[in-house]
Amino acid sequence: MPAPEPVRKRILELKAALRRHDHLYYAEGRPEISDSEYDALFEELEALEDRYPDEATADSPTRRVGGHPIEGFTHVRHDPPMLSLEKAKDLRELSLFEARIRKELPGEAIAYIVEPKVDGVSISLHYREGELILGATRGDGETGDDITHTVRTIRSAPLRLSGTPPAFLEVRGEAYMDRTGFERLNARLAESGETPFPNPRNATAGSLKQLDPRIAATRPLNALFYAVARCDGRAFETHTEALKALRDWGLPTARTTWLCATVEEAIERAEELKADEQALPYGIDGVVLKVNSLRHWERLGLKTRHPAYAIAYKPKGWLDQTTTLLRAITVQVGRTGALTPVAELEPVFLDGSTISRATLHNFDEVRRKDIRIGDTVVIEKAGKVIPAVVRVLTENRTGAETRIQPPDQCPACGGPVGNRRIASGQEDEVALRCENLQCPAQRTRRLEFFAQRAALDLDGLGGIVADRLVEREWVREPLDLFNLTADRLATLNLGTDTAPRVLGLPIARRILTALERSRALPLHRWLYALAIPDIGEVTAYQLGRLHEDLDAVSDSALLRDLIARDEAQARAEQVNPRSRKIQPADGAERGRRKAEFARLNAECAVLSGRLQSLPAGAIGPVAARALLRYFESEPGRALLRRMQDLGLRPRRAAKTGTASEWTGKTVVLTGTIEGLTREEAAALLRAAGATVVSAVSGKTHLVIAGAEPGEAKIRRARELGISIAGPEILPRSPGP
Repeated sequence: MPAPEPVRKRILELKAALRRHDHLYYAEGRPEISDSEYDALFEELEALEDRYPDEATADSPTRRVGGHPIEGFTHVRHDPPMLSLEKAKDLRELSLFEARIRKELPGEAIAYIVEPKVDGVSISLHYREGELILGATRGDGETGDDITHTVRTIRSAPLRLSGTPPAFLEVRGEAYMDRTGFERLNARLAESGETPFPNPRNATAGSLKQLDPRIAATRPLNALFYAVARCDGRAFETHTEALKALRDWGLPTARTTWLCATVEEAIERAEELKADEQALPYGIDGVVLKVNSLRHWERLGLKTRHPAYAIAYKPKGWLDQTTTLLRAITVQVGRTGALTPVAELEPVFLDGSTISRATLHNFDEVRRKDIRIGDTVVIEKAGKVIPAVVRVLTENRTGAETRIQPPDQCPACGGPVGNRRIASGQEDEVALRCENLQCPAQRTRRLEFFAQRAALDLDGLGGIVADRLVEREWVREPLDLFNLTADRLATLNLGTDTAPRVLGLPIARRILTALERSRALPLHRWLYALAIPDIGEVTAYQLGRLHEDLDAVSDSALLRDLIARDEAQARAEQVNPRSRKIQPADGAERGRRKAEFARLNAECAVLSGRLQSLPAGAIGPVAARALLRYFESEPGRALLRRMQDLGLRPRRAAKTGTASEWTGKTVVLTGTIEGLTREEAAALLRAAGATVVSAVSGKTHLVIAGAEPGEAKIRRARELGISIAGPEILPRSPGP
């Protein structure tokens, strides 16, 4: 039914008012009305559009929370490409950057603009006649994914531009979550029993890649824009002029930028930005220096994979470390019983999130670093995710600090602790371990591990749900999940006896649907999910690739050969007649050792021939021993029987696709890869036919290095002459 003219006029007024207030709030930072007044306008428009659906146009402010899930992502080709920036970690590298520019532009006046480098996810937005028509991720820089459905839920990304926009505009920027919104999101996820995000950047990436825009609409996504990629009918002379145009069109830009005449001045402004970091609504991981003149951009052109007119400046450790007070120590019990000391800290903001806890790894590490309760400590985010204590500021000690003593019993069950691993029999470990295999904390951690995304991906089964299932004795081991019904699981009390809060039927059904789906998951996912000591994700993948099913793994001739070769090599080293450590007593002993040495080398050669299918570094003798020992133990045999009783028979993943350039290649991943977790990048490589291993060796074909790669891996690759490439070389995921 068409709206009467007065109603239609009011709808148009409301749309214009909401767009204006969005512009004032996000682009100019000067709101004129309160949140409640804005909400009243929004609700009035929503009610009128519900009554007169013909008036609910695609660019209406109310359309940000509508829409239906999409089936999959389509690819978008970037033209021009979304290039990454060259990085400078010290003043010398910045000076080289400036020297190159001076050489290319001799005698010219050069100005630099300094902008915060927002720690978010790069996006590209397209507008035609002022209306949003496309949103895309950066992807590999050449090709990204169409995320228009989630971009439309971001309030700071206008659906329609203000003023007089160009006929076509492509703008590039960064999606992010502010600190307050991120912490509220994590609190909500934890409350519902789901796994919180480790940092705002991961939360942003995960939210943008939601297939369901209704979920994305509940996430506190924001956007900020920093570049014009294409603008039909409008030319700019400087970068600052382009940024002003973006603001005029309603696209928010960084409010803190500086125009500098020299790199030295730019560095001073960068230090000012660092000092005021906590006043910013977003996390930063450095600053960006750009030549301001767009005419100079054209003359400077491109380097191999970076624009020559810009550089990201982030001194090593500049934004990764801070100091705080260590208030207390708690001890966590892991899935294998390892007792991990955790520092309870005076809350402090670091690299995009507020930190109140940090790992101390083990009690030997505590003793080595002489960490005490009451110390002022330096903390950093290891891998930009896990907070860790780096060192103690001993000069700040007052004498009131308390030494940390290792526990003599498990804090969760009161059972005995020791330095050996019960399941695998490995002796003299650094980590203390609870020796009670039925410890409730171990059972909870194993259940969480079983449900995580890289394992069986049991959507809905987060930490709180795992805690309650174990606490109420509904689940003693992960396989007990397969005995639960939806009706019973729905009644699980996530609250307390005095303040109950049940899980509910929708989440219960979601968990059981994921469980049923897990029956078809390949062998390597199950091997990882079972949390067998020393079997990580890479090892589990290789085991699953080389064996037909779980029975074949449990009695693997391949693993027995691997162990036999390791033992023969160790024995050969002992009897080597040329050994300087254990020299032969006389000629007769030398002769006996020479014969034994030859025999052992021949045995190793035979075993190596049988192990040709095993990629170098894929499975080590420690993992092989742990796996076979586990399946020879009563818990291992009981697990095999239980899986058979439940009809769980995971098998080797079927080979997919045809041979590609990656087939047969052995690849090592290192560093942070934008838009992908390490597991996701490894999965892309494996799907393309590559073998992903964790250590660089002579059999490695390629090292793919993201941001902040491991120095030891890069050094080893260079020593061996192994090619090192950036993450843009990664194979693309298949389309829907």
